[in-house]
Amino acid sequence: MNNKKNGIYAQILKYTGLFGSIQGLSILTGVIRNKVMAMMLGTQGMGMMSLLNCAVSFLSLATSLGLSFSAVREIAAYNDNGDIKGLERCATSIRAWSIVAALLGALACIVTCKWIDKLTFTWGDHSLHYLLLSPAIVIMAVTAGETAILKGMHRLKAMAVVQLTTALAALAVTVPLLYLFGESAIVPIIFLIALSTMLATIFYSYSTVRPKWKSFLVPLHKWRALLANGAPMVKLGMAFVSATIMGSGSEFVIRAFLNVETGLDTVGLYNTGYLLAITYAGMFFSSMDSDYYPRLSAVNGNIHKVNEVLNNQAEVLVLLVAPAMCVYILSLPLIVPLLFSDKFIEAVPMAQAASLTMVFKSICLPISYVMLAKGDSRTYVFLEALSYIYVVAGVVLGYKYGGLAGTGIGLTVAYACELTVNTVTLHLRYGMVLHHKLIRYISILFPLTLSAYASTLIPQDAWKWGFGISIAVIATVYSIRTFKTNL
Repeated sequence: MNNKKNGIYAQILKYTGLFGSIQGLSILTGVIRNKVMAMMLGTQGMGMMSLLNCAVSFLSLATSLGLSFSAVREIAAYNDNGDIKGLERCATSIRAWSIVAALLGALACIVTCKWIDKLTFTWGDHSLHYLLLSPAIVIMAVTAGETAILKGMHRLKAMAVVQLTTALAALAVTVPLLYLFGESAIVPIIFLIALSTMLATIFYSYSTVRPKWKSFLVPLHKWRALLANGAPMVKLGMAFVSATIMGSGSEFVIRAFLNVETGLDTVGLYNTGYLLAITYAGMFFSSMDSDYYPRLSAVNGNIHKVNEVLNNQAEVLVLLVAPAMCVYILSLPLIVPLLFSDKFIEAVPMAQAASLTMVFKSICLPISYVMLAKGDSRTYVFLEALSYIYVVAGVVLGYKYGGLAGTGIGLTVAYACELTVNTVTLHLRYGMVLHHKLIRYISILFPLTLSAYASTLIPQDAWKWGFGISIAVIATVYSIRTFKTNL
C-alpha cells in the first residue's frame, strides 16, 4: 500500500513536471510572439488581434458543449473497465456531438458577426473579419472532441506533444506572416494556429481510437440515437461551459469597475498583475485536465478511492506550489522589467499579494474536479458561481481600501473563502475529508508563504532580502524532505 502511494506521488510529480515545463515553454513562446506583434503591429494591431482572439475563444467556448472536459469522464470509465466496444461507441458519440458543436459555432459566428463588430469596434466595419473566423471555430470544435478522447485514454505523452507542437507552430506561423502582410495576416494566423492544433490532435486520437466513418452515414433517426448516447455527457459539459462563461463575466465586471474608477492604465496594471500571479504561476496546474481528471473519473464510483486521489493530488500540489511561490514573490521585482518594462513595476505589489492564492488554489482546484467526475453539475455550477462572487467582491473591496495592491489581497481572501466553502460542501455532500497529512502541510507551508510576502513590506533591503530568502529556503527544504519521505 505504501509502495502504491509512493508510485502515485511519483506519477503526479512526473506529469506535473512534464506539462508544467511545456506550459512554461508555451508562455516563453507567447512572450516572444507578443514582443514581435508589438513591434510589427503597434498598439492598434495588438488591440485588433486581442479582440478577434477573445471573440473566437468566447464563441468556441459557448458552443463547444464542454466536450473537451465532460467527455473525458465517459471515455476514462470505459477505458478503465477494458470495454473496447463501449469505448468505440462512446468515441463515435463524441465525434458526432463535435460535428454538432462545429455547426453551432459556425452558425453563431455568422449570425452574430455584425453585432460583435458593433460591440467591439467603434470605427469601420470589421464584421467580415469575424465571419472569416467561422472555419477556425469549426476546427476548434473538432479539436475539443478529439482532445477528450486522448485525455480519457490517458495518452499524456501525446497530449504533451500536441501542446508543444501548438506552441512552436504558433510562433512559426506568426512571425513570417506578420512580417510579410502586417495586420492583414491576423485572421489567417488565428486560423492556422487552430488548424495546426487540430492536425496534431487528430494524428494521435485517430491512431488511439479509429473513427468509424460509416456510423455517420446513416438516416436522420439513427443520428438521433447516436446523439442520445452522449446526452448525459453534454449535460455535464454545459455545466462546465456555464461556469466558464460566468468566470469570463466576472473578469469583465472587474475590469469595467477599475476602468470607471480610475481608467485604462489601472486596468492594464491589473491585467499584468493577474497574468503574473494567476496565469503564469498556473503552470503547476497544467496537468490537472490531462492526468488528474481522467484518474479521478476512472474511480468516480468509489468514494474512498476518489478521496484518496483528491488528497494525493492536493498534497503534491501544496508541496510544489508553496516553496515556488515564496521564491516567485521575492523575484517579481526582478522579473517584471525583463518581461514587460519599468512602466509595469506598479503591478508588482498586486502580483505578490495575489500569488498567495496559488496555495489555496492547490486544494480548491482538485476539489472542484470531484464534482465534475461525480457528474454533480448543479453543485459544481453553484460553487463556481459563489467563487466568482467572492472574487468580484474581493477585488472591488480590496481596491477601495487598498488600491491596486489591495486587489491582490482581495483575491487571496476570495480563494480562502472558496476553499472553506468547498471543503465543507465536500464533506456534507459526499462524506469526504481532507487528510491530516494535507492539513499539516497547509498549516506549515501557508504561514511560510505569507511570511515571504510579509518580507516584501520591510523597507530596509538587507533585512527584506535576508528574511525573505531564509523563508524560501526553509519552505523548499521542508518540501524536499517531505517528498523524499513519501517517494
